[in-house]
Amino acid sequence: MIDSFLEALAANQGKSLLVLCHDDADSDALGAAWVLAEMLGGKTAVPRKVSEHARELQFKLKMQVIYAPDPGDYDLTIVVDTADAQQLPGSMPATYLLVDHHANNTLVPGALAAVYERTDSTCQLVWRICRALGRELQGSHALALGAGIMGDTRNLAAAANRTIADLAAILEEGGVSYRQLLDIFRITGRIDREVRLEAALSAKLHKVGNCLAVSASVRKNYVYYIAMMLVELGADIAVVGFQQGEDCFMRLAKNPGTVHCLDSFTIMERAAAAYPKTNLWGDSDYAGFNGKGRVEEIIQAIISGLQSAEAGQGACQCSQMPQT
Repeated sequence: MIDSFLEALAANQGKSLLVLCHDDADSDALGAAWVLAEMLGGKTAVPRKVSEHARELQFKLKMQVIYAPDPGDYDLTIVVDTADAQQLPGSMPATYLLVDHHANNTLVPGALAAVYERTDSTCQLVWRICRALGRELQGSHALALGAGIMGDTRNLAAAANRTIADLAAILEEGGVSYRQLLDIFRITGRIDREVRLEAALSAKLHKVGNCLAVSASVRKNYVYYIAMMLVELGADIAVVGFQQGEDCFMRLAKNPGTVHCLDSFTIMERAAAAYPKTNLWGDSDYAGFNGKGRVEEIIQAIISGLQSAEAGQGACQCSQMPQT
């Protein structure tokens, strides 16, 4: 798999290269794309914007990012951390290489070559590409890849043992410490901390069988990290939304250790079916929707969907959990 990818890179050596990640890029997408572009002498790009929660990483590492690129201006495009064309609004290339880790990927069949594997993060795959190319990480590269791994594993809470070993090796190769990684990854702005605390204090509690579901509407687009934060605080299920004019950004996350039977993507897909979408993705544990609609309406549709699914599956793990 990686051999054909490297052969395609070699065939295009010296040509202009675009490394493109999904819109509303998170730390895994941004870190993976930036490091790959740095190693290959290409340009890092996103279709429209970097997620608010990943901007601090961008600024701290002084990442140069192109917005709304035209892939036709480049000889080769590498699509990174992207599972579907809808995640590349206005920037979908006609031909491309692919590096991705998502379970449901519709872009693999159309790629010239792909490094596609179910890992905890795309940053791990980029590190493997760097090793195969014989390129050694510098400190900033290790921090970028580490931040991506941290972001996609809820600060390692959901990381596989292999992922933790990869992170340690990446930091060692780059000559940086875990403390330095935490400093890069940590959101330090006062307003950003306020948004997280407000979400925790204003969240609503819902009962789904014996599961504790929590919902929150937040004032900045930190939906992924706030959903993960609520799960870390003890929610079995977290539903978080952000409203920006007519646009809404929804995330649904669950604790797979306590909620075995509810499928997050199916719940989100059904709840958002009546709303125009720009992006819809996910798996059993986590799902996202970006589109047009009202956050509170979709939150209620998700909660109703969770309750209906739990009621219809009497063997659900959360219905078996003892009352305390």
